[in-house]
Amino acid sequence: MTGTSGLDSRRAASVAALVLVIIGAVLPLLLSSYWVDTTTKWIPLAVGALGLNLLTGYNGQISVGHGAFYGVGAYTTALLITNAGWPFVPALVVAAVLCFATGVTVGLPALRIRGLYLALVTLAVATLFPQILEQFSSFTKGSTGLRLVTESVNRRGAVVEKNIAYEAPSWTHLSERQWTYYLLFAVALLCFVLTRNLVSSRIGRSMVAIRDNEIAAEVNGVNVARVKVFTFGVSAALAGVGGGLLAMATKSVGPASFGVTASIYFLVAVVIGGPSSIVGPAVGAVVYGAFNDVLAPELPDSARGALPLVLGGLLIGLMFVAPGGIVGWMRTTLAKRRGAVVAPDALAG
Repeated sequence: MTGTSGLDSRRAASVAALVLVIIGAVLPLLLSSYWVDTTTKWIPLAVGALGLNLLTGYNGQISVGHGAFYGVGAYTTALLITNAGWPFVPALVVAAVLCFATGVTVGLPALRIRGLYLALVTLAVATLFPQILEQFSSFTKGSTGLRLVTESVNRRGAVVEKNIAYEAPSWTHLSERQWTYYLLFAVALLCFVLTRNLVSSRIGRSMVAIRDNEIAAEVNGVNVARVKVFTFGVSAALAGVGGGLLAMATKSVGPASFGVTASIYFLVAVVIGGPSSIVGPAVGAVVYGAFNDVLAPELPDSARGALPLVLGGLLIGLMFVAPGGIVGWMRTTLAKRRGAVVAPDALAG
């Protein structure tokens, strides 16, 4: 019965993931240009939350500093595209590699600390990152931010700056907004598939073993230090990819977007969607995006200032109803229904 239950659970997860992919692929063809732009900005949040979930949900390390890795990826991508003229994909790959190295650098001293102390260290990283950007304002443009622009000559012969755009091939009949969405969607989908494969591999099982019982994992031959540092690096790389996607979606980057607040957004998405779940960060990002961009604008102006309080209240309520997030609640519901169906048969046997 256990084997059949596990198989049914995996099938249900696969079906749910396939449904999400189909919905995500069809959305740009059904929405207006405004909503295509809006939903495009949810994709970077999902990838960044995926990185945090890998570290916290699967490996048990607490981080409140992923907003800094998010910013490193965004600025690296923006600088390479704007100043060096690199294409989007190579710039994103370099950003991921740089963020991996940064994550390993932060992960090495994190081996000696854990729990709330690790959270405080990563919180310091997230707090300092915007200040570092301000210190190198000649390079990062400081508080004004860095725009993804290219210089061109207009009809009057004047040199003007124009936002970098990725035009769709003519055979697709897609607008520039739709093509941008699909580019980001394809990269995000690749990140989720690779992360799923990683979690299903031997090193992924080692991550979970360390989370559940670090001493037992080490006794059973797991190189705890190596797995922890590697996980920190991959988690940071995913956050960096999310930052690069954000730069592509918004065509600009600024220090205000990459501090502690961004790290909190990732944490909220993970909690809402469900930790220890590959699809959870995507679900959480969509729910948070809908709350922020669909529900919040409909509230009266007098209630806008209370949005963080409303979100906090909803999160507390969710923790009472579904401690494992939306995906965890769905798993529990399916398991209960299967038990209700299987139990009478088992008793009859």
